[in-house]
Amino acid sequence: MAASLRKAAHDIETRKRTDDVVLSESISFSSLLLSEPVLRGLSASGFEKPSPIQLKAIPLGRCGLDLIVQAKSGTGKTCVFCTIALDSLILDNPATQVLVLAPTREIAVQIHSVVMAIGCAMEGLECHVFIGGRPVGQDKAHLKKCHIAVGSPGRIKQLIELGMLSTASIRLFVLDEADKLLEEEAFKSR
Repeated sequence: MAASLRKAAHDIETRKRTDDVVLSESISFSSLLLSEPVLRGLSASGFEKPSPIQLKAIPLGRCGLDLIVQAKSGTGKTCVFCTIALDSLILDNPATQVLVLAPTREIAVQIHSVVMAIGCAMEGLECHVFIGGRPVGQDKAHLKKCHIAVGSPGRIKQLIELGMLSTASIRLFVLDEADKLLEEEAFKSR
């Protein structure tokens, strides 16, 4: 998994990148004052130095500011919110602290993979995917201990309505690809 993330996320040498994608100065993720487990996970996942959007957004997100992050595809936006989410977790608390909505099942599964890759050094991390096509009973079991819930709008709405997913302890709410989430089709599949 880490090798595929490394290739997809930071194979910078294969093609010319514009200034909004790659930094000319030598800045590392450690300069962002992230926790040691998150830094180890970023390194293990192949993230060597932050892209410009990561350098701008991660510190602001860690301060608790509301963000709208818009950048070209492949600039590391998923890494931004995954890093902020992981760095904010209280692992001793089994309640859901981060909720990520994704417009499709496939994107939800991809986000889960990035969270688990960057969170690989965080002992006890529980992140689960909640999408249609899976048994609701399985979701109920996963929600007993789930720090980060990633899911499609229809299934997340269903779990909240059924009282299975409590939103009381959520401290970070991420809308990935918000423009697509606002389309009516996003809420039709559970």
